[in-house]
Amino acid sequence: MKRRPLHIFLLLLTVALAACAGEVNLLDETKLQDTSLLSGDPCEAPCWNGITPGETTYRDAKLILGSDNRYKISDESEAEGEELGRVFSFAEGENQPCCQMISRDGETISSFMLQLAPQMSFGPAFDKFGEPRYIIGQAVSEEQAYAVSVYPEAPMVIYAFVAGGEQGNVSVDNKIIALSYMAPSEMQHLLTCARLHEWKGFVSLATYAGAEEFDYVGSGVGDEEICPEG
Repeated sequence: MKRRPLHIFLLLLTVALAACAGEVNLLDETKLQDTSLLSGDPCEAPCWNGITPGETTYRDAKLILGSDNRYKISDESEAEGEELGRVFSFAEGENQPCCQMISRDGETISSFMLQLAPQMSFGPAFDKFGEPRYIIGQAVSEEQAYAVSVYPEAPMVIYAFVAGGEQGNVSVDNKIIALSYMAPSEMQHLLTCARLHEWKGFVSLATYAGAEEFDYVGSGVGDEEICPEG
């Protein structure tokens, strides 16, 4: 069945929605085994495996992953009506799908989401890329939460696991559990449609999880034409 691909600002909810589909386990060893964010091999973020949002075509991204026996493509979808977007999911080996490639115009990859096995910590990423400009926290249970760090210049988003739910702390030891790389235009779309907190350092996740007073509110928030819900 065809369905519309996710709008980029809703990627902030992807990990939570995946967790809510079953037993919560954000530290999932069956997700993508990949440390290229830190190694830069075979290319530096926001390039992954030779795929760069805003440059690589949708067709070429499928060819790259389809010709690599490490990955299995599944669940390809196209937009309905006058929409042009396309999206496909893929997995590593026989595991459940972990990742999505998204094209807003149906021709070029505009963004992608990689859910990762917890092999990297946020500290080395912080050392390599510096402070994120924005961050937001989300608890999925009393024991588990994640922090979403937004790097507009990269442009990318890093999701890091926080133990202890909303009472946990953002720290250098938080395991990275997902990445989203995007074209500059998609980052701008996210910033137009998101409610975020400014980076205040390594503090309690509760500092970044408040839903009432955001430090940054995009100019399109509340405009359903600019920022539709899905």
